[in-house]
Amino acid sequence: MKEAFDNVTDKVTKKKTVRNGKRKKNPVRDFFWNYPDLLARIWNLTTPLSTIFLFLLLGLGLFSFLRSETFAEKVSTRELNYYVEGRVGAISTFNPLFSNQNDIDKAVQELVFEKFVYIDSTGKILPGVATDWDISDDGKKYVFDMALDHTWSDGTPLTMDDIYFTFDTAVTLHEEQGYDTVASSLADVDIEIVDNDTIQFTLPETNSAFPELTSVYIVPKHILEQVSLYEMPFDRFSRNPVGSGPYRIYRSEPNIVYLEASEYYQPTPNISNIVMRVYSDVGKLESAFRNGLLDAVFVPNDSRADFVNEYSSFNSHELNLPFRQRNLFFNLRKEKMQNDSLRKGLSMLIDKERLLEESEINGEIATGPIYEESWAFSADAGYPSYNPEEAAEVLKNGGYTKNEDNGYFETEDGKLLTVTISYLDNEINTHLLNTLASLLEEEGVILNLEALTYSQLTQEILATRNFEVLMYEIELTVDPDQYNLWHSLQKDYPNLNLSGYEFSRVDIILEEARRESDRGERKESYALFQKYLMDDTPAIFLYRPSYFYIVRDGVTGIQYDDIVRLEDIYRNISTWEFEK
Repeated sequence: MKEAFDNVTDKVTKKKTVRNGKRKKNPVRDFFWNYPDLLARIWNLTTPLSTIFLFLLLGLGLFSFLRSETFAEKVSTRELNYYVEGRVGAISTFNPLFSNQNDIDKAVQELVFEKFVYIDSTGKILPGVATDWDISDDGKKYVFDMALDHTWSDGTPLTMDDIYFTFDTAVTLHEEQGYDTVASSLADVDIEIVDNDTIQFTLPETNSAFPELTSVYIVPKHILEQVSLYEMPFDRFSRNPVGSGPYRIYRSEPNIVYLEASEYYQPTPNISNIVMRVYSDVGKLESAFRNGLLDAVFVPNDSRADFVNEYSSFNSHELNLPFRQRNLFFNLRKEKMQNDSLRKGLSMLIDKERLLEESEINGEIATGPIYEESWAFSADAGYPSYNPEEAAEVLKNGGYTKNEDNGYFETEDGKLLTVTISYLDNEINTHLLNTLASLLEEEGVILNLEALTYSQLTQEILATRNFEVLMYEIELTVDPDQYNLWHSLQKDYPNLNLSGYEFSRVDIILEEARRESDRGERKESYALFQKYLMDDTPAIFLYRPSYFYIVRDGVTGIQYDDIVRLEDIYRNISTWEFEK
């Protein structure tokens, strides 16, 4: 029986595997089974071309890896003398002729250019390209002497023509093209080259804030004189400028800027290369930081910076910015915002301490237009404080009564009190205003939030003044001069009287305070100015932000004192170095 069963099994097996006396082939299986032999045969048949091709392929792969951003980030260490810094934001323009509130742009400008003069936190003039100066007794004439040992990064000497070109072009861009430039306030100033190393500014009247107005970066005439005024903002110089500062840009991408030490700047920077990496939000910055790709980061002083506390190999330095304020500007051009009681009532409904606490923002509360530590600050200006009961009475005088049934302020015909706030759409602003909306809803006011891109903010809001309330961050001058912010002649774009505030008495006070050189007289003028402004309430002054600069251990030479602007951190960049 067993033999019969084996015979049947053999026949069945043969039927499955044999046809016409030949074994059935499986080409796919055979290829994968025999591919090493096939490759070896191909290699032998094509030698030496196959050997050359393999080495070319390996070389190309290695070259691509070495040129990749991943490799560049990983090897950006002290051994290669690369300093990699991360920031949150976006790049706009590196052309310093245009007024700019972009911290990334200003950081790169500080590394690439030199200023005519610098101003410290007390308002004192410090040498820049200009090394000496003389001021006439009447304060109307300023004569500056410059050093002739500065050189542009392309090897061209910096001359007096460059200085004159800088101021003249900035003024012309403002007057003829309507751009907001760094010399917008110098239109009435006569500028004259005295000789090869001397320039003179003649003012129509005394202006105590004038030295600060000359603290601008100098640009190269031999490059920009070929560019039309209209094309100036869009020229390649805006992304690949030539400066006379310690570093030059050798490569610029949308989210990363590569800089190397200029061979013409003295003293030569100890750190040969700086890489500025830009991230769209703090989350992406944190990820890069945790992956070890950054030597330093700039982050706002709020809860989002807590991740740095996990790393003992980094040092955190708090940078307070006394001359930067985030404010709410009422648009007095709008009929609704011309209601004095509405503005005053809203100012008393905002609990600033709670706003910052619940927004997890570490900032210093602002009371008014002038920094509290300034010699010009007046404590007797009648600054509003959080007072819901008094606010309800003030709003009632303005036509808004609180409905005890629903808890909201309403007009006589039952319309709820709603206010629309326009703002630049970023993490800080969005979080802050969402918190404010929640707090004000508790008080009976509804906020509508209008988030804007940078182009929308500048072209649709600032240019047309088409907003109800605008949250905007401004930088004050070290001098307490407030002319540009509140004088009625400054209410139209591109000037900075965003509220459109007009009061002839305030105009006169601001004009007189500028002309006066005696500090005591100026203090009295500014005390009166603060009183009038707070009584009119054209804005709500929220807070002054602060930042953390987090730096890897082993980076030395950084000076953290006397910081006026964020970019001041780089003022002694040439002395920074990695510990050996």
